[in-house]
Amino acid sequence: MTATDTTIKVPEALRDRIGRRAEREHTPLAVAIERALDEAEEPEFWREVRRYHAGLSDEDRRAYLNDRTLRDDLADPDDALTAEDAW
Repeated sequence: MTATDTTIKVPEALRDRIGRRAEREHTPLAVAIERALDEAEEPEFWREVRRYHAGLSDEDRRAYLNDRTLRDDLADPDDALTAEDAW
């Protein structure tokens, strides 16, 4: 263990669940835990995005529509170039 490692006590059944997941994903236990947390946090993130957007006024929404920095600019002929083409 390194100085930054932490040991936690978990019930045996939970340890086994984490171990099975890590084995399925061919990853260390820590990576399996991190991925599980990421998966759990993603829906929370999108709920917050929806909540934020639901609170926008019509004027706020129009401001986003007119914000040029949010456009993909597909009308730009150079936009279709790949990085390799642009070299």
